[in-house]
Amino acid sequence: MGDLLLSLPVASAIRRALPSSEVTLLIREELRPLLEGHPDVHRLLTLDPTCSHQGLRSAFPLAGRLRPFRFDAALVLNPSKVLHLACFLAGIPVRIGYRRKWGFLLSRSIPDTKALRTLHEVDFNLELARLLGITADRREVVLPVKPALQAEAIRLLESCGVRPEGRPIAIHPWTSNPAKGWPMERFLETARRLREEGRDLLWIGEPDAAAPEAGLPPGVVNLCRRIPLSLLPEVLRRCAVLISNDSGPVHIAAAVGTPTVVVAPREHARPLERWRPIGATHRILLAPEVRDVLAALPRRDPTGSGL
Repeated sequence: MGDLLLSLPVASAIRRALPSSEVTLLIREELRPLLEGHPDVHRLLTLDPTCSHQGLRSAFPLAGRLRPFRFDAALVLNPSKVLHLACFLAGIPVRIGYRRKWGFLLSRSIPDTKALRTLHEVDFNLELARLLGITADRREVVLPVKPALQAEAIRLLESCGVRPEGRPIAIHPWTSNPAKGWPMERFLETARRLREEGRDLLWIGEPDAAAPEAGLPPGVVNLCRRIPLSLLPEVLRRCAVLISNDSGPVHIAAAVGTPTVVVAPREHARPLERWRPIGATHRILLAPEVRDVLAALPRRDPTGSGL
């Protein structure tokens, strides 16, 4: 999810530089709802969910899917033998990417220096766009408002007793890599402290996440498994702040203009330089205590209408 969202500045740069171009993203099927209708994306192609796309044989059917579109250029943002081979077999004349994992199949390439340089993933992606002759000065990741989904998000929150103007705080305590997670008990303690202050709280998570319902403080709205991915941007857009491990929802929150407080172990500091949310309203806390998280939250609006 994070990889996909941080590729959007490339799509936006191409559309600004080449207004008549058609940008197609090749993505995982489960992520389609996140970008349907995005103004900078003309088409979404999804990988076959029944195929792992690990073996080289999978490049041949993928090439067969790509070939009819007669693409002028392909940018492979994450090096992959399968993707490099598929783009070559599909007859795409301009193939751009990193000089590894069979990079000899590319027509334009640069060395992969991600392990050596402390740049943000967006900046690495935009370096590849320069091989198309495109120079970008905008790094923002943006998910536009979808009015129908915005209305649905409001109805969902109202059905849970959350005031439309309440600007709740969202807490997302999961991550794809448990090694970079903040202890669950600290998320629960943070929730307890915020509820004592009278704050409206949303507890959100992946559809298959096992939510600790028994341990949640009274009054926390548990939305685990209740928010489809298509609706998550509009729910987060109505939140005052998201408290989370380093995870996909952090980048969704940033893309809709919601501040974030991201917690991580100290050894995750360097990776976060590359993957941190874009924007000035986000805080990264390394190995924090609960009091540090509470202190990092944006100040509460004195009118009482949220943060």
